[in-house]
Amino acid sequence: MHVVFHIGGHPDDALLFKGEMLYNDLHWPDVKVVSIVTTAGDAGRIDDWWWTREHGLVESLRAAKPEDFTPAVVTINGRRLRCYRAGSWRCYFLRLPDGNIDGTGFSSTGFQSLPKLRDGVISGLDSLGTPEIPAQHCSSWADVVQTLRAVVSAEGQGATNPNPWVHASDHDRSRNPGDHPDHYATGDALRSFLAQDGCNRAWWVSYDTANRPANLSGTALANKRALYYNGYVQLVTRIMGRKPAECDAEWARWGARDYWREETV
Repeated sequence: MHVVFHIGGHPDDALLFKGEMLYNDLHWPDVKVVSIVTTAGDAGRIDDWWWTREHGLVESLRAAKPEDFTPAVVTINGRRLRCYRAGSWRCYFLRLPDGNIDGTGFSSTGFQSLPKLRDGVISGLDSLGTPEIPAQHCSSWADVVQTLRAVVSAEGQGATNPNPWVHASDHDRSRNPGDHPDHYATGDALRSFLAQDGCNRAWWVSYDTANRPANLSGTALANKRALYYNGYVQLVTRIMGRKPAECDAEWARWGARDYWREETV
């Protein structure tokens, strides 16, 4: 079985910026799709928002590829992570605190953020905890990188493609300007090991696609929309009691657009 990775800073990133490819990957036979999300995307909120967003991504995968799945707690690089496992897809959540649009974090999580950890402003950070998975401490930037690397390595074991594709937000600020600091930090972590570990890279443009012409239509656009609305949006609407206004607004900005570049081994 081939393996392909979609890695985002927030739970809806792969849906909004590379959703048509994620949809296609989920429908290829004999392919395992692995999603990894670095932050909880909590936006500093202390209600069920981050938990709902996490389940929204899982629901999108399930809606596109209806398979029974099992929530599990796995230990990777010495820390416990939430993983949802189905027959042909996996979804890992590191649940690190959302860094806010300026990278400084939020008061509810002690102004911790992945960009601050990368830049040495803080010496460690704690994930958002639950009764089942208490907050997990990352003691350094290298700790985060090693955790991501270990997940990619573990899921790549036994794959029939020696150079799997990894889709993620572009770390290159000139090619992907004005992006969220969490997106950049996630890309920075990935670029530190993916090429060395033999992975092909598809770096997507995130926020700046709103400033570019729409380039998706027909089946590709319909598939991307179905993945986002029939899974993520429907579930967050059901749990939160109403459809969050940002769902339609973000789709209007980014839904009909997909820009990326490739780097191969």
